[in-house]
Amino acid sequence: MRRVFSLHAEICLVTTRPRPASPAQDKRALRKCYPAVNLPKIFGSPNGGWALVQTFWQSHAHTYDAFSSYDLRERGAAMSRISADRSPARWLAAVALIMLLLVQLMPLPGQRVAVASASDIVNPDFESGDLTGWTATGNAFTNGVTSQTGWGWGCCFGHHGTYHLWGFATGGDAATGTLTSTMFQLAGTGQVSFLLGGGNDLGNLYVALARASDGAILFRATGRNEETYHRVTWDASVHLGQDLYLRAVDNSTGGWGHLNLDDVRVYDEPAASDIVNPDFETGNLTGWTATGSAFTNGVTSQTGWGWGCCFGHHGTYHLWGFASSGDSATGTLTSSTFRLGGTGQVSFLLGGGNDLGNLYVALVRASDGAILFRATGRNEETYHRVTWDASVHVGQNLYLRAVDNAGGGWGHLNLDDVRVYQQPPVSGLIAHWPFSEGSGTVVRDTVSGIQDPITYVFTEAKYKPSSPPLWRSGPSGHGVLADALLFDGYSTWVTRPASQLSTPTQALTVEAWVAPRAFEWGDEGKLSAIVDQHDEGARQGFILGVGRHGRWSFQAGIGGTWNTVWSSPDKSLQRDRWHHVAATFDSVSHTIRLYLDGALAGEGSTAVGELTRYPGNMLIGKHHQGVVINGTFSVNMFAGLIDEVKLRSNALSGNDIANVYQAAVSTFANGVVPTPDLGMRRSRYDGDIYRPQYHFLAPEHWMNEPHAPIYVGGQYHLFYQHNQHGPYWHNISWGHAISPDLVRWRDAPVALVPTADSVAPDGIWSGGSTLDASGNPLLFLTAGDDSVFPNQRTGVARCPGWPSDNNLNAWAMDQAPVTVQSATLDVGAGRKVRYGDFRDPYVWREGDTWFQLVGSGVQTTGGADVGGTALLYTSTDLTNWIYAGPLMVGDMNAYPKTGQVWELPVFLPLGVNAQGVRKHILLTNPAWGSPSEHNVKYVWYWIGTWDAIQRRFIPDSAVPRLFDYGEHFTGPSGFVDPQGRSVVFSIAQDKRTERAHFDAGWAHNAGLPIVLSLQPDGDIAVQPLPELTTLHHTTAPILSITGDTSLATANQQLASISGDMLHLTLELAAGSSSRFGIKLRRSPGGEEETLVYYDVATQTLNVDRTKSGTNSSLFTNLGVQGGSLPLAGQNLKLDIYLDKSMIEIYANGSRSITTRAYPFRADSLGLQLWADGSATVKAARIWEMTSAHQQ
Repeated sequence: MRRVFSLHAEICLVTTRPRPASPAQDKRALRKCYPAVNLPKIFGSPNGGWALVQTFWQSHAHTYDAFSSYDLRERGAAMSRISADRSPARWLAAVALIMLLLVQLMPLPGQRVAVASASDIVNPDFESGDLTGWTATGNAFTNGVTSQTGWGWGCCFGHHGTYHLWGFATGGDAATGTLTSTMFQLAGTGQVSFLLGGGNDLGNLYVALARASDGAILFRATGRNEETYHRVTWDASVHLGQDLYLRAVDNSTGGWGHLNLDDVRVYDEPAASDIVNPDFETGNLTGWTATGSAFTNGVTSQTGWGWGCCFGHHGTYHLWGFASSGDSATGTLTSSTFRLGGTGQVSFLLGGGNDLGNLYVALVRASDGAILFRATGRNEETYHRVTWDASVHVGQNLYLRAVDNAGGGWGHLNLDDVRVYQQPPVSGLIAHWPFSEGSGTVVRDTVSGIQDPITYVFTEAKYKPSSPPLWRSGPSGHGVLADALLFDGYSTWVTRPASQLSTPTQALTVEAWVAPRAFEWGDEGKLSAIVDQHDEGARQGFILGVGRHGRWSFQAGIGGTWNTVWSSPDKSLQRDRWHHVAATFDSVSHTIRLYLDGALAGEGSTAVGELTRYPGNMLIGKHHQGVVINGTFSVNMFAGLIDEVKLRSNALSGNDIANVYQAAVSTFANGVVPTPDLGMRRSRYDGDIYRPQYHFLAPEHWMNEPHAPIYVGGQYHLFYQHNQHGPYWHNISWGHAISPDLVRWRDAPVALVPTADSVAPDGIWSGGSTLDASGNPLLFLTAGDDSVFPNQRTGVARCPGWPSDNNLNAWAMDQAPVTVQSATLDVGAGRKVRYGDFRDPYVWREGDTWFQLVGSGVQTTGGADVGGTALLYTSTDLTNWIYAGPLMVGDMNAYPKTGQVWELPVFLPLGVNAQGVRKHILLTNPAWGSPSEHNVKYVWYWIGTWDAIQRRFIPDSAVPRLFDYGEHFTGPSGFVDPQGRSVVFSIAQDKRTERAHFDAGWAHNAGLPIVLSLQPDGDIAVQPLPELTTLHHTTAPILSITGDTSLATANQQLASISGDMLHLTLELAAGSSSRFGIKLRRSPGGEEETLVYYDVATQTLNVDRTKSGTNSSLFTNLGVQGGSLPLAGQNLKLDIYLDKSMIEIYANGSRSITTRAYPFRADSLGLQLWADGSATVKAARIWEMTSAHQQ
């Protein structure tokens, strides 16, 4: 019996003390194993058992580590060595080995943590001062236990207790090895945590949680390249009841090639499920401590307060502060102390007065009395639920305290149904990004503690001051969605390095809260990525993302194949709404399931096999293999808010997903999912050196021609081509802005977007607007539908909320198209319509008839291009349209710059000429079917006579005339405003590189609105809208010259004037000069300048941009542009608007130049008059301008 016990004792010694050991050490170990056993009686002496077995272990010391190893191969080798032994103690070894293996199934008496089936490990915080309980290989950890508080060249580690393991102390950075804990059976909450420091190399330098049965690594974490400790916490609850161990691995030999470890916690005691009497159902304050008189007699079962009803309390009883002593009483009420566990969520019902300083319920930390959260009432007796996410305080001892120091009206609180423990609904969490930072350039994974970088274009901005990524924060009532990261759709994503994430292969759950701002077209059928770690071609990894029109999908490489499951059409995501999306994969059942807002949204079978890992990084918001647009923009990216991204190593059930969703919803005010803040903000571009401020432009990203202006309900509305995803041509929708005066604009919600099963599923191009017979506003649009040919038709959209919706915020497209191009349209003898080009409807009303122009082209029957055209349709009901023929046909052979196709036709009245004939103007934007040197440069016009009855326009001349002499006036649109003025809008293409668009974050802006009329000579008069002067910063100009002044004298006054947001009016007399004008955006030494001048000999107005600066410009030589301007004895009269990179010049009320400048120098802000002779300033005035945009 003594011998058997000795063997059992030796097994205890093997697992509780290091080798070699002394008798004194073994005494302590034996007493630890057998605290209730009389050792001297059994052994004859305290050392008897030791002497009996020591002989064998001395001769087989090399097998010692194998017996305490959890590697079956090491154990097998140890058995072989023992079998070869021929000593008398051989049989002792055999019995010892058998008993050792049995011990791992059944713990020794009194042994809590020695091998398996124990809920803790030996020496978890190294407070033995050595590696007792840990098994080391190599030399990376053998002598690392230290009590040092700093590392010599810095301080402090921040360790726990006296001792900790500093890897550098044992062999510097070059040493390698492993360190393995004793085995334990996971119990409690399943949470495992430890303090970790040292180098960052997840592949070679890490602490792992491993399963004893197969050695599988369940979790692993590496350091942060810092000696200071941080706590790593893993939710391993899916492994409860399993035998596990921790192993530190150091295979790194370079700089930071060591690990620091301390305070390992493998058993987390479940927190109490409640405080004492959390809902006052005892009928009194049992479990609560009261001071003063504010709460002492407040517990009641009353359902109403006498002068009203009802409280809406929980159960029978609740605490009504007024019932105790009215509003005048003061005091406190404190709960019992509890240890926060579970999800860390604390909630309660609260009513009463609103006074956060004197009347509140607080969550308090017991250790120091610090108030962590507090809330007050809403000046109402009715209860509302307050929810706090206190998860960062899990494991701490806390209490609640109600405080009433308010003595006036509403000086009381009501309290009920306090919940301090929320059971985690599911488990298996391997990564969790709650996006709770609210600011900054990193997001923290709360499971590993790793901070992952956010990529964003303006963190290192090129054309503006740098600024952080876009975060949106809401009130506490937004619960877990109170802070979220806004993904701008082209430059924002989060990266988790592949070396720091071990993707599960047998089962996986991916979940996130998303609020899409827009949906991409879906180039090459690829998803806009929400979470992506995949390579479809290699059939590796997975991607969760959204496709066109909001249908979403989970796709993964499984069993050597690519597997795809889509949501059902009725479970698509919706724009401008928060949704919870989750996707699960289970290799056992071979299924992928999708869940939307807690409900099944799609499912499908997969190939047999496990998920194949993709070796690349995991990205949030960006596609690994996005299609590249224009050589610059990687698309297939998410646009909108993302929050609460989680990865799990198991496939959650439908009930689990529903619980996850409901747990989040319970954090929202009144249990209602909040409305996301997705609005575009112009402040994002503050400080941009080229972005115009008083010209209209989209709040963010790309815009093209403004169109469909309309006045209705006392407001002007302007729409424009818009890409919400980024500053590039793609994903076309209609932006919308509102103005009281055509000058000051405020942004409205996007009006029209492509939608599934609509007339325009693939794009919404330019169009027009009108009022129907009842005064209801209508929008006519170019409807893109790639499922038919031609894929361009015209459609109509209505505002169903009008007139209540005075801002025209919501529009709905009619299902049927308005007009569809026919290949057999009559466009003249021997000709045919250019079939497939049919866009940009322009609509106006005369009497009881509406007219619609649609841009197209004309060819010979043999297919040769004749020129552009505007096809004319008429209707008396806006539903049935009759083709009336081409309004006019161009001649591109005689005038090649007028294009194969006319886009954006505009037809406006100009007034009556000297002969009493009413004249109209037709403006067109030329287009080509292939690249052309003339593209995006010109707008052409013809003036003529319109016969509405005969549906005929007779131009005064077939010769086209160039509308604007610059190369930046394109994309016209127009209307007749309430004052009867013909007002025209345009797009001022910025002609910057695509790289510049990416770096700037925006592309293009509108030209200033201009007013057209008829001059006495029968040509057009062009003037900027007079209301623009209301944007002057001050009524009085900053410079005023009213009499004849030499250029030298005037320049002396101009020397003190500088700026890039100016309005100038200038009258110059040529004198003896052959050329004269003004230099804008001039640097002090004239290195950069834009010269506007008049050439007397050629009678032309010109702009010389050879020194303007080409920073970010698409062209390196901007050259000289200009055109005819006969002055007929008049002085040169210039009206110039300078707005950052925009320059608009209006001369003598008849001609204009719209151009741009991109100076390199920050000091290119000066003005200087110039002439090659003795020109005279007749008058000059300058004003500073203010922004046209209301945020």
